Amino acid sequence: MGHENKRQLTGWQTATVILIVLLVAAVVYSGINIADMRTELNTLQSNYSHLQTIFNSLQSTYQTLHDNYESLEADYEALQQTLTALQVSYNQLEVENANLRTLLQQYEQVPHNYYHSTAFGYHSNTYAELCDFLDHEFPLTRSYEQNVFDCSESSAYVEWALQNAGFDTQIAVGPTPWDQNSGYHAWVIVNTKERRVAIEATALTGWDKFLNIFLFRTPGIVYSDDWLVPGWQNYYDGYDRLYNNIYETVRNDRSIDQWNWWEVI
Repeated sequence: MGHENKRQLTGWQTATVILIVLLVAAVVYSGINIADMRTELNTLQSNYSHLQTIFNSLQSTYQTLHDNYESLEADYEALQQTLTALQVSYNQLEVENANLRTLLQQYEQVPHNYYHSTAFGYHSNTYAELCDFLDHEFPLTRSYEQNVFDCSESSAYVEWALQNAGFDTQIAVGPTPWDQNSGYHAWVIVNTKERRVAIEATALTGWDKFLNIFLFRTPGIVYSDDWLVPGWQNYYDGYDRLYNNIYETVRNDRSIDQWNWWEVI
């Protein structure tokens, strides 16, 4: 009986030792695994930190590139607007250049030294000298002819003669003075030293001229308060435009055709 108890005790001791050994082995193994896991965790944390640094750097680079892209896009839009504006300006300049070429071609049809003729003596721009000039020195031998030598050509011719004779003269254009519903008309305004004088250029020839001579009046002059001239006020105040010379008329009309009296005289 004593021997059996002894054997049982020895078996328990052996099992206990084995259990302790196993526990120690498990603890040692677990310690090794924990250390490995801690090492791996540290490695992963280090790699995460490195990747986080790379990510932050890439994000910063992306933001910089994005800002640069937006800035370049804004610059491109501004340049596109500038290009559009320049294109519009260029087109306008092309149109103006074409108009100027056309205008120059019209100007070149005006005789050379147009306002430097020696056909008339110099006058001092007085009213008396104007009347004397129209009465005795200035012949308008070309009769009125529609679309050939009508009010515009005759007015341009009278303006040319008076300017070359020393008178301050302009060409007036506006509704027909005696009937403002019948279209446009051209006549002459002379700014003498004493007064403004309106001249109906078409009245310097034909029946109107002889009628004025018969009435002891200077041919062509539209007198103030003249009951013989319907709408005489319109000759002085009813014009739309005043031209100082032939070049202004051409520039306004873009054509010389209505004013080229030298082609038919």
